[in-house]
Amino acid sequence: MSNTPVREKWRPSLGLVIFAVLASVATLPLVGLFFFRLYDNQLIRQTQAELIAQSRVLAAVYAREVEARLGKGIVLGSELPPEARPDPEDRVTPIRPALDLAGNDLLMRRPDARPAAAPADPLYVEIGANLMPIVLETQKVTLAGFRILDPNGVVIAGRHEVGESLAHIEEIAAALKGQYHAALRIRKPDKTPPPIYSISRGVGVHVFSAMPVLVNNRVAGIIYTSRTPSNIFDHLYQERGKFILAALTVIAGTAMIGMVFSRTITRPMHELVGRVERIGRGDRDAFRPLAHYGTREFARLSKSFLGMAEQLARRSDYIATFSAHLTHELKSPLTSIKGAAELLLESLQSHTPTLTRMEQKNFVSNILGDAERLETMTQRLRELARAEGSPQN
Repeated sequence: MSNTPVREKWRPSLGLVIFAVLASVATLPLVGLFFFRLYDNQLIRQTQAELIAQSRVLAAVYAREVEARLGKGIVLGSELPPEARPDPEDRVTPIRPALDLAGNDLLMRRPDARPAAAPADPLYVEIGANLMPIVLETQKVTLAGFRILDPNGVVIAGRHEVGESLAHIEEIAAALKGQYHAALRIRKPDKTPPPIYSISRGVGVHVFSAMPVLVNNRVAGIIYTSRTPSNIFDHLYQERGKFILAALTVIAGTAMIGMVFSRTITRPMHELVGRVERIGRGDRDAFRPLAHYGTREFARLSKSFLGMAEQLARRSDYIATFSAHLTHELKSPLTSIKGAAELLLESLQSHTPTLTRMEQKNFVSNILGDAERLETMTQRLRELARAEGSPQN
């Protein structure tokens, strides 16, 4: 028989299992909040991307209108520095949305328009009038706000603020220098949102996009657009199928955690309790190892307990066997002593002695011998009790 030690299967400790489960449960609220923040940010960038696309189309139409009036004395705005000019060989120059709700991009409400220092050039006013039907038709579909500005930041087309200046606004000032700029600003909702909406910060913000119109590397105007990002709860309803699937995934994950608890803690515990009850009823088959230990602690506990119970059972069997032998051994000298004592007593009580002196002496010797035998057995019992009571390694 091989004496090679069997390598024990690795099992997680009870403390490790409890810590992992508690850590998972503790992170669930944080994951939920992070999801709302992340999704808010995604909706904001999606809105910015839509505004960039719409502004770029209007900017191309605006540029064609300006180019058609270059020979009529239309005055362009500031010139782009050489390092800011687009490379003619670049066929693709995408503008990627970069607003970040979690960063420092959230600004105060948009400042109000101011009176223009000088009225807009009539040629730009004419361009604004030509673009106004396009703006109105676009607004019907996109629900975005459009304002078209001349090179000085004066509104030449839009439903509001026509003839007023927006040049003092941060994103407009950057666009007047030929740089695209977007801003995320706080907005005041038309009505107070329900309390549950306070979870999402995207409800109270407005995305502003300022797209410069460039003609011959000079600023010819600005397409200024704005829109509120999609409401996260409306979007969740529209994507309810995906989120139901996500919810089912979470439920499945929770069930998986429950199964881990059951397999590593609950099931081994119930099985060990059942073994204790079977051992109490005298079932010797209950000493075999458990089907599944779960954790290292339960493995050590069950092995130690079942080993102790089996050792106690063996000792109980030994005591029972020993008691049977001891009873047999004690019965013989006791019977001999009793018989000899009865004969001696009968002889002493009789008027005519029935036993000779030699026979009486032999009976007394037998009694003393059997008594000595009993004393020897008693001494051995004491030695056995001391041996059983001494600690064993």
